[in-house]
Amino acid sequence: MMMAEPAVSVMKKKISEDVFKMKSEYDTTPKLVALLIGNDPVSRTYVDLKARDCAEVGIVSQVIDLSSIPKGESSEKILDEVSKLNHDSSVNALIPQMPFDGKVSEENLFSTLTPLKDVDGLTPFRLGKLMRREYSLDGSILPCTPKGVMLLLKHYKVGIEGADVAIIGRSSLVGEPLRKLMQDADATATCYHTHSKDVASKIKQADIVVSASGKPPEIYGTSGFRLTGDMVRDGAAVVGVGVRRDPQTNKMLFDVDTKSLKGKCSFLTPNTGGVGAMTRAVLLQNTILAARFQLEGQKDFSM
Repeated sequence: MMMAEPAVSVMKKKISEDVFKMKSEYDTTPKLVALLIGNDPVSRTYVDLKARDCAEVGIVSQVIDLSSIPKGESSEKILDEVSKLNHDSSVNALIPQMPFDGKVSEENLFSTLTPLKDVDGLTPFRLGKLMRREYSLDGSILPCTPKGVMLLLKHYKVGIEGADVAIIGRSSLVGEPLRKLMQDADATATCYHTHSKDVASKIKQADIVVSASGKPPEIYGTSGFRLTGDMVRDGAAVVGVGVRRDPQTNKMLFDVDTKSLKGKCSFLTPNTGGVGAMTRAVLLQNTILAARFQLEGQKDFSM
């Protein structure tokens, strides 16, 4: 099993150097604000880990907890908070932590958030740049998990060009942006979902399988999904993205059964210290990019 920590360590070292350089050149320290909107326990864990990561590389971080706002009055208050942070010059980066638990629509929130501070790459402007292929993998703000997956595969020299890629899940957060990034890297990528036909045989033929379902059978029953060793071909590269916390046992439940896949894959991400760690590292990288764009006066959000 190839571990993600070396890739993450390389990124964090570069980010620390960039933070130091920014302090030297501009006498400023990048600041990231996370908005905690829903009550998802995994989201809370990730917010805590993001704060720890920021401290490690020298980025200032702040968490604004809006999860206690009642649904009936939440949307307006949340959008007002986003607007206020848009105009706060001390804040370089803003990430509304998903899911939102129905307290505000994704469309309204990401339409309100300025692209200049959108470090999850989910505003219409950022997604438009992705769709138009007006980006570079290392130098642009792109959705964190898809970008992290691409950088992880690049770091470990997993061949993407010409590969058949099966992505389990079609969310706007992971599946669809990742499909576009894979296509742009000259792979043939398909998102599979609950209405897809003959999924098992198609996954079995894939060179790269990315599981981003986030629907463990322990919670979702027969409509749930877990990737096991008998579902992929020998030598395939497997990336596990989806994770949920079981509300009954408090146990973390992952998309990928790494035990049954170990020894069968040419590349396999671990469930802990894998894509999640890489996603957080990309968030730090995107924060540096956002801060630099602002400091250098790129008000047209060109990247």
